[in-house]
Amino acid sequence: MSSARDPVAEPIWRTAADLIEQHRRETPDKPAIVDVDRRINLSFEQLARSVDAIARQFARRGITRGARIVLADCDAPDKLLLWLGAWRLGAIVCPLDVLFIGDETARTLLDTIQPTLVVMPEDAADTTVASANAPVVRFVSWASGDSANAQPGKDIIALAAHADDAAQAGDTRPLPDAATISNPGDIASMCCTSGTTGIPKIVVYDHACYWLNGLDSIDLLGLTRDDRTLEYRSFDWYSAQILSFIPFLQLGSTLCIARRFSRSRFGDWIRDHRITVSAGVPTVLNMLLEPPLEVPAGTFASLRAMTCSTAPLSPAQWQRFEQRYGIRILNLYGSSEAGWMCGNRLHRREIGTVGYPAAHIAFDIVDSEGASCAPDVKGQVVVDGAKLALGVLQRDGSLLPIRGTPLFTRDIAARDAQGFVRMAARMDDLIIRGGVKIVPQEIEEIVRAHPQVLDVAALGVPDPVYGQETVCFVVPQPGATPDEAALLAHCREYLAREKMPRAVFMIQALPRSARGKILRDALRQQWWQIVNARRDMSEPECE
Repeated sequence: MSSARDPVAEPIWRTAADLIEQHRRETPDKPAIVDVDRRINLSFEQLARSVDAIARQFARRGITRGARIVLADCDAPDKLLLWLGAWRLGAIVCPLDVLFIGDETARTLLDTIQPTLVVMPEDAADTTVASANAPVVRFVSWASGDSANAQPGKDIIALAAHADDAAQAGDTRPLPDAATISNPGDIASMCCTSGTTGIPKIVVYDHACYWLNGLDSIDLLGLTRDDRTLEYRSFDWYSAQILSFIPFLQLGSTLCIARRFSRSRFGDWIRDHRITVSAGVPTVLNMLLEPPLEVPAGTFASLRAMTCSTAPLSPAQWQRFEQRYGIRILNLYGSSEAGWMCGNRLHRREIGTVGYPAAHIAFDIVDSEGASCAPDVKGQVVVDGAKLALGVLQRDGSLLPIRGTPLFTRDIAARDAQGFVRMAARMDDLIIRGGVKIVPQEIEEIVRAHPQVLDVAALGVPDPVYGQETVCFVVPQPGATPDEAALLAHCREYLAREKMPRAVFMIQALPRSARGKILRDALRQQWWQIVNARRDMSEPECE
């Protein structure tokens, strides 16, 4: 198993609190976190004071090193301030999006996490979290400045930089030394996966995971302390944490935050805040392409790169976006269990690939016998190293280990002679027709190249003869009405007979998870409904 790590001296691990204190000393007035929705920001001096104030308020509620704090339904920047306040005491952060996962699932996850404290917005509705078997505290947003409007009778934490109420409370105990509150091997967070099937997994990370993935993000994107990064994804996502949050702490750069992506405001955000690097996912690229934004010349002048991760990015989509906007796309590959595994770099990239292995991970592509595949031969991605998550938290409180043995990802890929990795499919998504393994992305790329097709998903459905056959669900370009026969004729020009779709179904939009991944099980359900409806129509009526 090979590793791309460069043996150059690297920064030694330090606590987040120690890093904030350094940035406070060196650049006190520099914008640290910018709220692009409200057009306000915190300097590093204000950030340091706010984090200390939150930590003191946590400490008075019994939070110490190793305590588990659930952050429920919190939006950034508030979430990041609470996160840093928890880390200031060596506590473990457990972000939880109850509105997304639902009360029943949240109840199960809370029973597993066993939190020491639950934190929610002051104006949030009383959900399952509010009745958790743990103390609940509300918070007032840092943007509001104080807790003057807090609801009576509720336990309130104020996040504003001047909210250190230690003097009023008579609490003069100093906070722990910022440089010694935790170790790299201490648990840093417990984060839930997206949960598109079944109960979400609770993945457990130590501080070493974050540190090494942050270094990889800096390397992949060529980040410096002068960068201004735009992040509009939820910080419940590990991807957003390691791409934007951790490098910001390590470098002392500026982190610009929106609560969600806005097509109409994207250009203004880039221009007005002089964004140099923006996060991205394929869904966002599609939203910006269909129809294309009409923006003044120079709108994206400051933006040197936009990332793309979480879901596969087709080469056609990639090329169209760069040609339309002149924004360089860096396609990355990672997972909740391993962090960044591969990525294109500014100085070395290849359209249609996820780049080459990240610096701090052992990476290989192996065959069914576990042997390394030759160049351009497809196999399963296997990774290993100190950057992997510690494990998955089980219902009984034990940890199912991830780190310590090679992680077989179930992703199918091939690596060319230059080291670039081209993703093929998930093993679970492979279509097996008469013993022939078919990669759905290969079919999707052919169909997507048709000028009347905006998006497509190929999947295997049951067949009495071959075991499985391929069908495609197609999203037409706006205003287009592609003909099924024409699309099948287009496929016939480029695909072998066994890879030909048996049928094509038009659909307004592909079902996707909150993270942009195609929900193929939902499409299979739609296929069953179509098949059953057609069967009902073909059956003769009984007299």
